[in-house]
Order: sequence, then C-alpha cells, then structure tokens
Amino acid sequence: MFKSKRALIIGASILIMILAVIVAWQFAERSNPVQSPLIDLPDPDGDAGPELLSVHAKAGHDEAEPDQATAQSITIPTYDKLELALDFKAVYENPYDPEQIDVRAVFLAPSGKQWRVNGFYNGVAWRLRFAPNESGKWRYKATVTDKTGTTVSEEALFFAEQGDNKGWIRVSDNNKRFFEYDDGSSLYGVGVAYPWGITEDNLTKIADNGGNLVTYWNGNYDNAGMGGGKEQLESFPSGIGSYDMLKGFRMDELVDWFEARNLHMNFVIWPHDSLADKIENWPATWRRGAYSALGAAEDFYSNAEMWKYQEKLYRYIIARWGYSSSIGIWNLITEINGTDGWAFGREDEANAWVKKVHDYFKANDPYGHPTMGSMAGGGEDFWDHGYKTLDIADRENYYDLNFGAYAEDIQTRWKQYEKPVMTGETGNVTDAEIHHNSMWSSLANGAASGPIWWALESYNDEMYKQMNVFASFVRKIDFAELRQPITMQTPKVVKQLEHEALLEDGADAADWAMPDWPEANKDSTGALFKPEGVDGSIHTSMLFDAGSFSQGFLQQVGGRSDWQGYDELLVDVYAEYKGPERLKARPVLMPDGNWTEGDTASDAVLRNGEWTTLRVPLKDAPAGYWREGKQITAEQLDKIAGWGVKVYANSTDKAAEAAVIKLSNPRLSAVEPPTVEMNDSEGWAMVGEKTSYGWLVSENGAIGGKTADMAGFGESEAAVTWFDPWTGEEAGTAVVKPVDGVLKLTAPASERADMAFIIAH
Repeated sequence: MFKSKRALIIGASILIMILAVIVAWQFAERSNPVQSPLIDLPDPDGDAGPELLSVHAKAGHDEAEPDQATAQSITIPTYDKLELALDFKAVYENPYDPEQIDVRAVFLAPSGKQWRVNGFYNGVAWRLRFAPNESGKWRYKATVTDKTGTTVSEEALFFAEQGDNKGWIRVSDNNKRFFEYDDGSSLYGVGVAYPWGITEDNLTKIADNGGNLVTYWNGNYDNAGMGGGKEQLESFPSGIGSYDMLKGFRMDELVDWFEARNLHMNFVIWPHDSLADKIENWPATWRRGAYSALGAAEDFYSNAEMWKYQEKLYRYIIARWGYSSSIGIWNLITEINGTDGWAFGREDEANAWVKKVHDYFKANDPYGHPTMGSMAGGGEDFWDHGYKTLDIADRENYYDLNFGAYAEDIQTRWKQYEKPVMTGETGNVTDAEIHHNSMWSSLANGAASGPIWWALESYNDEMYKQMNVFASFVRKIDFAELRQPITMQTPKVVKQLEHEALLEDGADAADWAMPDWPEANKDSTGALFKPEGVDGSIHTSMLFDAGSFSQGFLQQVGGRSDWQGYDELLVDVYAEYKGPERLKARPVLMPDGNWTEGDTASDAVLRNGEWTTLRVPLKDAPAGYWREGKQITAEQLDKIAGWGVKVYANSTDKAAEAAVIKLSNPRLSAVEPPTVEMNDSEGWAMVGEKTSYGWLVSENGAIGGKTADMAGFGESEAAVTWFDPWTGEEAGTAVVKPVDGVLKLTAPASERADMAFIIAH
C-alpha cells in the first residue's frame, strides 16, 4: 500500500512538472520574439530597396489602430481578419500600380502550408489582410518592392484559435453539385438581390429570416453609407489605374456588415451596364467607368491595354476583400449579352475574356471563392460556354416564373454540367406564391441555391416569412450526400375548358411588373412607376416625354401557362393622356419564354378617356400580325410564360404629363373549347442512399390525398416526413414499402396546394 501511494505521488509530481514546462513554453512562444525563422524568403538584393520602418498587426475586430498592437500578442479566431499596417519609404508615383510598388506577405500555417497574399493602398495607408484557417501558431514575413529593389521584414507570428466561423464558400469536395464551407460543412444558398442602397436594418432582416446569400453590384447606383459608393471601383473620376476610395470604403463597410450577420456576398464585378454604351433600349454606364478613356465598350473584351489594367483591378479586389468569408462568390459578369462587345457581334472575344478572367481568379485568389456569370433572362438566353467555364452554372429567368419552368431549366443544366446550378436573377414581381413555388421547385430539382430574387424592393413580409420557412427546411439536409433528381409520376385527369376563362389574378397588382428598359415606365426622376390594383383593374402611369418615339410596357406574370384550346386573348385597355399623337396598344406574348411582339397590324388605337378591347388571335393570326414574320404554333400555346401590353407613341411631347393606363378583364376565349388532359399534380425529388427530399404541388385543387410515384427506389421501406412548406410545421409521417421498386407517396390531408417531404431510407 505504501509503495502504491509513493508511486502515485511521484507520478503526479512528474505530471505537474510536464504541465509547468508546457505552460512556460507556450508563454515563451507568445511573449518572446521569433527565434528561428521558418519562412524561406531571403532578401534578394541586400540593403537595396525601400526603407521598411514598421510592420504592425491588429485583430480584425480590434478598434485600435494596427500600430498599437504587436503581432506576438495577438490571438484571433480562425477565419477572422488579421490586418497588417506597413510604414515604409519607397519610390513610386501610383500607389495602386504593383509594377511601381508591390507589397506582399508569406504566411506559414501550423501545418506547413504557405499562403502568399498581396497588400493594397486604401487611399490613406498601406494595409495587408489575411484570415487563418488553422488554429495554432502562424508565422509571416512581408516584402516591399519598388524600382530600387526589395526589402523583407523580420519574421513575426500570431496565434489562431478555433472560432465559430465556418470559413469561405467553395464547391463541395464531396458533392460537386453543391457548396460547402472551408471546414467541410454543407451550405445551401438562400438569398436575394440587393445590388445597391444596402442598409444594416435590411441586412439584419434578411439574416433574421434565414437568408445567407446577397447580390451586390460594383456599379453606379449605390449612394448609401460612408458618404459614397455611387461609382464603380475603377471609375472615370478616379482615372484608369486608380481606384475610387469611396467605393473602396463602402465595400469595407459592407463586408463588415455581412460578417456580423453571417451573410455571404455575391459580388458582381462587371454589371452589364458598365460595359454597355451604344445598345438601344439598354442601360449604359460605360462612360462613367475608367476604361472608357482607353477606347470603345465593344473593344473591352479584346483590348490588350484594357486587360493590363483589369489584372491590376482584380488583384486589388482579391487583396482588399478576398480574405473575408463574407465574400461568397466572384460574379464576373451579369448579362454578358447586354454589353456592347457581345451585342455587336464579338461573342467569341467575350467568351474568351470570360475564360481569361476565371483563370486569373483561380490562379490568384488564395481563398478559392467560386466564380459565376450570366446572360440576360430571356428564354433564348442559354450560355453553354459560361456554364462550362465558370464554377457555377448560373442562368437568369425572367421568361417564365411558373414552377414547371424552373424545374425544366434546372434539370436541363443538371444533365449537362456537373457543378452547382443556380438561378442568379429572377422574379422582379412582388408575388409571394410565385416566389414560394420558385424556391421549392428549385430545391426539389437539384439547384444549389434558391433562386436569387430581383430585387429587395420587390420583397414583402410574406416573402420574408417564406424565406425563413425555406431556410429552416434546407438546414435539415446534408448536401454533401450524393443524390439524383427524378420527376415523380402522377395520375392524369381530364378537364373541360370553358368558353371564356378569366386569367388568374388578372387584377392582382402583385402579378404585374414594369421593367426598367422602356423609358415611359419611369417618372421624371428615373423611378419606376408601379402597377396598383384598383376596382378590379390594374392602374399605372407612363410618361411619354422622349420628344420622339416613346414606349412603356406592362407585363403580366405567373398566370395560366397552358393556352392551347383557346382562340383569342382579350384585354380591355384604358388611356387618359395629353399629347400630339394618339397612343397605341400592342400585344406581347412569351411562348417558351421568347419575346413575341405584335407588328403594326396588331395595334389598337387608344382614345383619350375611353376603354378599348385589344383582341389577340392565338390561332391563324394573319400574315404580318407578329413582328419579324413570327408565328405562334399550337404546340407553343401550352407554354405561355407571360404576356403584356406595350403602349407607345411615334411622336411625343418633351414636356408631356404622365398618362394614366388601366388594364381590365384579361381573358381567354374559345368558340368550341376542347377537353384537355393534365397532371393531377406534379412532383420532383432528389434521391440519395440515406436521405431523399422533394416537393409535390397541384394546380388542380388541394394537394391532400394526391399520390405520386418514385420509380427505381429499391425495396427497403422508407420513413416519410411531410412538411407544410408555408409554415414549416410537420404535416404527417408514414412508413412506406416500395412495390417493385416504386415508392408511392400519398400527401396527408391538407387544403394547401403543395407539400414538401424528407425520406429516411
């Protein structure tokens, strides 16, 4: 017994001594200067080069200036910002030109990985930003190079400890169809476009309702925050090769706001209007950008001198903001076919440019943020080169907001491109049902993100509520699991069409939109008019004051998509206006999402203060009725993605007052309406080995009791949990055994039109 006690005492003493040594070593590590350099970064030219006076560091959220802290005393959470302040004397004229003055650093991770990071000038001082992704001791050296040579700093260190931040977004290593964080946990995008005018209150509202992905533009419209930001980063006022620091500090502000709310920015580097100058009926701000000093907008994609400055711009963007986990995606170009280079026949040059910019970011962004880009949102705008080249296959959809159209489009891209599929812009209407259906259809068909709604001004409280429910649902799913999309088989029903059918919600203002390209859709300040529902009709204003030809357009979305069996579309149009010429109304239909506009034979003259019925033949339209010799076939009538009324005048008064426009009673008419066969409901699912999920929806009554078959499911029984997608509440559970590999699902009793489900195998 005595020997046992003695052994315990000796063992405890040894353990205490070991712990004391460890504590002392850690204290010495943190308090003493670095004693043995580990970064192999020799000074290439001895005493030559800039005079490096100091390199000070601070933690990212430390309010103290960097020169009030020393690196050896700093401990920061992983993925938080370490900011270095460099003070030196060097020879250069342009602090933004790395060919004149080049600031860099090498960081050595505890694992031995080296990170090479560039510094930047913020208009006041030199800074270098970095975020560690490993806990432990980090070492670093900074270098400054000018025309006199290179100077290398002493090696310094800081410590990182495990934090709550999950890191940068990337394409998943486990499932190339979806996203994950740098720590390996999965991410599903839930977001909205908020391209300018961002406020903290609205970001908080987005985050509180489950949003995590927000689109912001490096454009010309952001007047909020920090006293500016309305110009591009490289603007005409700043000059080519220099940067607008109001935009720079605005981005700093936004990145901090995003980080505080765990939001991720889809940062649009080139909005389409920044590269547009001479395209008719298209926003154009080329002359407000610095590159306009070097040549024409259509030369941007191929001009060697412009590319030289672009490389420096991209380097600056990565250096200043790339460290942040709140930079989610580099969105290289939005609506490339809305730029001069593409529109005037230089598509090959534009595509080659996209590949070059993508390659630059892949080679120079040490944090690995994914890339994306888009064409405009018409039905014909399918960009195979972009989907193949960029990390994300992103397509806009303004052509068909029916849930079936989202399903068809996402399935098409899923089959062709093994990468995340997104709908990066869509909507532009304030309609909670269309918004709701677009999210659930996208999820059930394999999109890596819910559709990004354009824009926040079209969001209402019900849509925020639906965002929150949707976000709660996707948090239940591990998107690292491999799954395949399937279309569920549902019973057919036969329906007799009526002689005259009022288009659904024809008098609901939420289903009508006024796009921003027609000049008459905007008031004298440039703000869009908005449709309103009044006394069963849609009321709006249009301002025909161009001094020449002028047009406005009112578009209906989200209504009936199958028009086969009907002979005519009729809509009553009212106009109250003053002007030298009578206004005319012209129909626009979008079969398959493709713009089909009437010609002069389709026009109806609008008499002041009177209602006029616009009659649109759906079958056997006379020759010349549709512009460019188009015809709408019977097959196309089952996919009418939208329609609208264009109002125009060939001659307008420059001092005109706004006209009052009303639309009422939109309806489809048939002399001998047939019976049609349709699905009782529609459903899609993502099927995996462990967990599957999906969505079932009906346009033919409530979903309760309707059935759907999932083929190829195997023989093991499945536990099905149903969810009300409008409230997020569980709606029922069932254990179902497949029959011959087919799993038959039956929606629980509900008055809702749709239901979501998760299946545990």
